[in-house]
Amino acid sequence: MLSVSSTEGSGGTAPSASQFVASESSEITADDIVVIAAVDNLQILEACLKRSPDVRSGRIPVVTVEGAKSMAEAYNEGMSRTTRSLCIFMHQDVYLPAGWLDLALDRLNALTAQDPKWQVAGPYGVRPGGGHVGRIWDVGIGRELGVAGFAPTPVGSLDELALIVRRDDAFQFDTALPHFHLYGTDLVQSALARGRTAYAVELPMVHNSRLVASLRGGYWRAYHYTRRKWARKLPIYTTVCRVTNNPLVLWRAQWVLRKVAPRPPGLLADAVDVARLAGYEGASG
Repeated sequence: MLSVSSTEGSGGTAPSASQFVASESSEITADDIVVIAAVDNLQILEACLKRSPDVRSGRIPVVTVEGAKSMAEAYNEGMSRTTRSLCIFMHQDVYLPAGWLDLALDRLNALTAQDPKWQVAGPYGVRPGGGHVGRIWDVGIGRELGVAGFAPTPVGSLDELALIVRRDDAFQFDTALPHFHLYGTDLVQSALARGRTAYAVELPMVHNSRLVASLRGGYWRAYHYTRRKWARKLPIYTTVCRVTNNPLVLWRAQWVLRKVAPRPPGLLADAVDVARLAGYEGASG
């Protein structure tokens, strides 16, 4: 059974589609932004996302959804509880450094001036040809991924730690996509299929991740669904492996993970300490 909570106070009334129709070049303000998070561990939520200074201060409202059977179900439910037009779908184990909201407004508005057609953005993604681009600190991997100073870069897939969507009246996540994987790839490909664009944008954040040791089960089902749905677009490069008709690609990716330890029950680090050590806290670039 789904459980939804919100700091926005939407009262549970679904907004009408017409509320999301706006000029592609409209300026994005803090009043447009909401974070939507699927939650299965309240302690991790409080230790990471809810500790973000812009969340603690109330500048970024958060809608949380518990008990969903898939990420698409969780995020569609979260959207039904807010009238805000710029939705950031974010993992519960993400920490946004001090100053993040103002940096995001600056860089997303600059992106709009550059390309008014953009619909999806994120801090880390994969170019259509396979190169990674972004800048985040990943605790599970133990280092910064990407580099500072990159320009907004077109992508064919985004890491799901944070997906920034300019919502419109037709936008929904695909509920046929099973489980909790590859929805960032599906989101980007759906935007591209509609004639919109998707970018990696430099918005540093901490992903207090715990590595997944298996691509079986839910990932396997999501992979094969994605392969069937986007058969005409293959190969599609993701942060884990290519989506392709070659069955050896997924088997090889699973083999690489064979030495990864089982996922620990708790967090590996303090998100605030990591942000400070990474130089993200209060950074403007």
